[in-house]
Amino acid sequence: MSQVSDTDKKFMMQALKLASCGLYTSYPNPAVGCVIVRDGKIIGRGYHHKAGCPHAEIMALQDASFDVEGATVYVTLEPCSHYGRTPPCALKLKELKVKRVVAAADDPNPKVNGKGFKILRDAGIEVIQHVLEKEALFQNRAFMKSITGPIPYVSVKVGMSLDGKTALKDGSSKWITGPESRQKVQDIRAKSDCIITGVNTVIADDPLMSVRYDELKEKYYKKIDKEYLRQPLKVILDTNSSLDIAKYRIFKEGKVLLVHGTTDSELVGTEKVVNEHVTRIFMPLRHDLIDLEYLLKYLGELKIRRVMVEAGSILTTAFINSGFCDELYLFMSGKVLGKDGRSAFNLKNALSLDKCQEFTLYKTKKYGSDVLLHYLSGGN
Repeated sequence: MSQVSDTDKKFMMQALKLASCGLYTSYPNPAVGCVIVRDGKIIGRGYHHKAGCPHAEIMALQDASFDVEGATVYVTLEPCSHYGRTPPCALKLKELKVKRVVAAADDPNPKVNGKGFKILRDAGIEVIQHVLEKEALFQNRAFMKSITGPIPYVSVKVGMSLDGKTALKDGSSKWITGPESRQKVQDIRAKSDCIITGVNTVIADDPLMSVRYDELKEKYYKKIDKEYLRQPLKVILDTNSSLDIAKYRIFKEGKVLLVHGTTDSELVGTEKVVNEHVTRIFMPLRHDLIDLEYLLKYLGELKIRRVMVEAGSILTTAFINSGFCDELYLFMSGKVLGKDGRSAFNLKNALSLDKCQEFTLYKTKKYGSDVLLHYLSGGN
């Protein structure tokens, strides 16, 4: 069995950096990066830009003018083995007689799932797996979850004061956090396939809930292939059909899914296109709220990989209580709003400390005078 060298890790890190460029545009495909090395030098680089475009390996092969015989290929995900919108990358690597393929993560897609590695090994190509695997799995965590189950990966974002409030008693919330935090939120939105919010947020803030790409940090913005910029689907939970779509900005651009609740089983799942921006759909209720499991499975059928929740305490609490929150982005400012402020959460009581829901702190980072606490659920 071949040993993984520091050199292998160094080049794989380069491939991971390339893959990060695709996080903004590769939907619904995973973000994949690739570098090709011969005699210790990189001769080809590439990443997957968008579904239907060449995969990362092909982009790197093109960069190397397809002259790669005897080279080592570093790729962040197992090369594909099936014919889809593009031909199998594993067959191309075999054809061009690369010597060695080093991969970070296995592809759990049932269409691949080890078949790419088998093609390479059967051709006499040395295959090394799981180099910087942890980093690669985290980078593609939304794809890894959604490709193997019916429910997308859910990120919940909360901006709150030092004492855990999201607004004053009268609902005023602009701005609890500073511009640096809000800039980071744009980056999270840009990597999401849809944004979920609730009726109360729409009424209180009249938000656009779109990605303001011009506000992204230059180090993020310069990574993006501008040809494939997109806006996430906006999903608004309006249980009682109370919103006037002519009144609010969120309905005037992009694609909006307006979700209403119903107890009529014959009405569940019925859709109506209202205009070029808005589609209405009826979904079942659970505890007087939209059934979140039904909603997430519906979004999964649309091949939504990553959901971002930006809402008030009712909806935020519902996602956490239901166990559907995979990660929490808590942006905490130094402001103190006091006991009459609106709390960020209204969570159910734990039966005991050893049975309570628990998140693991992944990272902390300072944004201006705010702090981001990035938590992952216990299952991640």
